[in-house]
Amino acid sequence: MLDPRSTRLTILAEGYFNSREAKTAIGVIRYGEWQVVSVIDSKSAGNDAAQMLGLASPQIPLLRDLTEALKTNPQALLIGIAPPGGRIPESWLLVIKDAIKNGLHIISGLHEFLQDIPELVELATKHGVHLWDVRDPRLYPASATNPITRQLPHRAKVITMVGADCNVGKMTVALELTRSARNSGHRASFVATGQTGIMISGSGIPLDRVIGDFMAGATEASIIEAGEADYVFVEGQGSLLHPAYSSVTLALIHGSSPDAMVLCHKAGLTKIQGDYDIAIPSWTKLIEIYEEAANWVRLPGQQPARVQALALNTFGLNAIEADSLIKTAEDETGLPCTDPVRYGAEKIFRSL
Repeated sequence: MLDPRSTRLTILAEGYFNSREAKTAIGVIRYGEWQVVSVIDSKSAGNDAAQMLGLASPQIPLLRDLTEALKTNPQALLIGIAPPGGRIPESWLLVIKDAIKNGLHIISGLHEFLQDIPELVELATKHGVHLWDVRDPRLYPASATNPITRQLPHRAKVITMVGADCNVGKMTVALELTRSARNSGHRASFVATGQTGIMISGSGIPLDRVIGDFMAGATEASIIEAGEADYVFVEGQGSLLHPAYSSVTLALIHGSSPDAMVLCHKAGLTKIQGDYDIAIPSWTKLIEIYEEAANWVRLPGQQPARVQALALNTFGLNAIEADSLIKTAEDETGLPCTDPVRYGAEKIFRSL
């Protein structure tokens, strides 16, 4: 693996930087330790990525192509999207090959592995660069064939993020809560369960690539590996409502055996995203669904796992609209709610 603290990075997000598919690029820029020196996206070229995300960090120019990006002296190229299906766009292969020829390491969190493309492996060997498939479970000890023991040591309070759908901000909420806990003087660990979280934290498990029988055990093992902490914040995956990804979500909930959950939602989202005609129910129904699933496997003597707070992704709304929806959620559920990116996560953390 590459050390993010000493690696200069250009991110390939051609045509996608200002879209929901670019959550890897945005997550790495917002929370990672990588030295991001440029982003490749001809549609947004001329803008500044940090400025577009409302960050006060150093400028990150959005550039037209790899030729321009090479002038920023990167050492690696990161594939910055997480599209449905997880395949490398065909048009990007030429860019990746050129990057390898120019001595750049390649980092990918997609389901299609770089190591499974012979031409890329041959080029990488020739030019002495590393191909890092972040989703390869063989790279992470906790992803091995670990059966669940249901003996998770509760030295820490385990908080698991759950959601109405995929890509609503579960990783972001976990990271913001980790920051809030540490700012309050607590020992806090973030457990990554997806490729972007691993790129940010440097550890975790690519849960959706773990053998189904061992997903819950891998989640449990990754929490144990987090070490001594007051709080462990577990990145959520998928949704119990999702017809394709619900199995991953359920394994994560049972493996993490949370003391509490934070329910994450995206403002305005009424149906599961994608080609699914599945309505998203009310906040109260979502809470009921997640609490029931979590408590199926609580051990005798353990307190029931409850949803203790709500996190609402209000991206694209003005402050008045955001505040109105937050208040509506609180009135409906009686639970504290906020947008952790817009307002910080302290309100949620206090409720935990």
